[in-house]
Amino acid sequence: MEYFALFFAFLAFLVATSAAKKGGVSKQDLDDARRDARRDAQNLAEEVQRELAATRALLAEVAAGTALDRDQILEGRLWRDVDAREGQRLVEGGEKLHLLDVRSPGETATGIIPGAQLIPIEQLEARLAEVPKGAGAMLVYCAGGGRSAAACELLASQGYAGLHNLAGGMGSWSGPVARPNA
Repeated sequence: MEYFALFFAFLAFLVATSAAKKGGVSKQDLDDARRDARRDAQNLAEEVQRELAATRALLAEVAAGTALDRDQILEGRLWRDVDAREGQRLVEGGEKLHLLDVRSPGETATGIIPGAQLIPIEQLEARLAEVPKGAGAMLVYCAGGGRSAAACELLASQGYAGLHNLAGGMGSWSGPVARPNA
């Protein structure tokens, strides 16, 4: 897809250049076309770099022995969706696991997974320093799985690894629930 965008930007530049030689396009129009072509090429280069970084990170996970699912690889996703049963296995597994609840305070008042850190999704980027990095696996959850997926995407872009999104969120959780600390 990106190659088509680059091709069309180049084609537009050629058409503008050709028209300028025939006198049909002003110098300003030609300069605008050049700037647009450069901007499109720069955007494409940045997107390719992001995709390459994600591919390298996925390959590093495979080299480290981490099991990845098909969708992670095809989507270039650096986090994994887990259902409630697998999430509960992670919680009960005894391995080092950080729990991150990204729901609003009103939502968390009804109960949280015991031991979860509470940071609403709207505050997560500003409070990243509070989230431990490199401390093992992390289970991120919200009410239904959408906001926690966005949180996983943000965390992955900031270098966090071992991320798991609780698909279905607290709505699917049947494990222990605790009241948050006031």
